[in-house]
Amino acid sequence: MSYFCTVMKKTILALFAVCIAFCCANAQDNMVPFRHFSIGAEVGLHGLGVEVAMPIHNRVVLKTGFNWASKRDLFNTDVTLDTRELHRIQNEEAEKSGHPFDREFGDEIVMNTGLCLGMNNFKAMVNWYPFSLGRFYLSGGIYYSFNEKDSFIMLSGYTTEEDWETLIEFRTRMHDTDPYKENNFTYNYALVIDGEEYAVEGRNTKSRGYFEGDFVTSQLKYYLGMGLGRCVPNKRVGLQLEVGAMIYNSATLYCQDKELESIREASIAFDDDIKEIFEYLDNYPVYPQLTMRISFRML
Repeated sequence: MSYFCTVMKKTILALFAVCIAFCCANAQDNMVPFRHFSIGAEVGLHGLGVEVAMPIHNRVVLKTGFNWASKRDLFNTDVTLDTRELHRIQNEEAEKSGHPFDREFGDEIVMNTGLCLGMNNFKAMVNWYPFSLGRFYLSGGIYYSFNEKDSFIMLSGYTTEEDWETLIEFRTRMHDTDPYKENNFTYNYALVIDGEEYAVEGRNTKSRGYFEGDFVTSQLKYYLGMGLGRCVPNKRVGLQLEVGAMIYNSATLYCQDKELESIREASIAFDDDIKEIFEYLDNYPVYPQLTMRISFRML
């Protein structure tokens, strides 16, 4: 962790140095309110984004835009599910019928699990430049998602094909069918959280079981930040580097589309990496942001 923090600090300092050098190369500020605007593209810890900016005062700029997150996993980890009860029932059935199963359960299975961002938000921001002709600014505004259950963070995991085939064979042998609705089975792999079982499903793939958790925040989120660079550059192209925090009022954790009462209780079912994330989200309703932005002056 200390090595990661050191690398991050050096990266941030290097990016700020690039921004300072680029900003110093600009001519003096000659932006006229409501006479100029720019279009920008950004990348950061929140994903990707586009925005439009217009000065409404010599030191104040209004911005609006949209951000979306890449669905690529930020990292992968393993989640272990207890299958001792399935193993016991399988052994009893094999002894009773006199016919062993082709595939047998062990005491546990391991699901490979990935964590990714799912944020898709519209934004409205105000940047204030406190110093005349300066490049340093303070930023504040809101993010808003029109989807009430738009996931802030998504956790998804899959069984191996071999483990899923073992369960399918067992269900077939036990005449465990699904006549009424999808995934209405007696026998399942399940993640146990605070005494309640959340079944692994086969809804997204026929060859592997699937598990999903969604961390959903309030639709309206607030933002505070600061940075270097002009929103509407004096020349045609400008760079900005910004650090800040997205603040949300409330958060809910869903597991297989079921709401969990306690985020803290959910963390006990996962390994240390995911547990640290859940504990942070439970204690601090703040998501840090680091954003690099390039702006193109249109007028």
